[in-house]
Amino acid sequence: MRRLTAFVCALVVGVATAVPASAVEILLGDYIGSSGTGESLAGVRFRSFANTGGNENYLGVPSLGTLPRAERGITWTTNILTSYDFTFQYDQANDKLVSTIAGGTLESPNWSADLITKGKIKGASDLNAFQISIGNRDTGADVYLTDVVLDGIALGGFSTLNPSYGNWLVTGPDMNLTDGFTLTGTLWLRGPFSTSQENSVVNLTAGWDGRGSSPVPVEYSSWGQLKFLYR
Repeated sequence: MRRLTAFVCALVVGVATAVPASAVEILLGDYIGSSGTGESLAGVRFRSFANTGGNENYLGVPSLGTLPRAERGITWTTNILTSYDFTFQYDQANDKLVSTIAGGTLESPNWSADLITKGKIKGASDLNAFQISIGNRDTGADVYLTDVVLDGIALGGFSTLNPSYGNWLVTGPDMNLTDGFTLTGTLWLRGPFSTSQENSVVNLTAGWDGRGSSPVPVEYSSWGQLKFLYR
């Protein structure tokens, strides 16, 4: 896997402020454990953008395809480009995960117990990485994120070519996730979407990654495609 320093697309008019070099490292195409060691520990999923039934918001300990998990229904608007502000939080004081989007809140209590139930070895004291994943696999559809902020660090926007699935691993010495974290941003959707509930999907995941990390600059462009510096 080649290391990429991402010019993460801001997807808004104007030039975004660059993240300080000491803040975070964003690795395009990497995910938690892609180096060989890692565990996904907390995650939220937004899916089923064609409103095909079932629940559209999952929250809990990955894999979110298996119980225990919290879930709720959302009716997406996708006939025109529509934005949805969201949050994803680990509330350490109350040992729970919280997700808000589309005017509703989803909570997954007893996070530590669920880690054990799903056979996880790592826990809150090991959180050192965040994974952003976007599946945009319905031809002609739009699925992307803007204004993503993790614990006060502006990460910018994330988009992938259609149709494809993209991963970004966010890590670095300034990421203190062990005493709780809050991720905020805006999800943008526009159809058409297929009836396959997870053909297009967004997964946001916190966890532990075993690789060492050294900080590198993250810069931004203001136009609508990703650009990269190869190392």
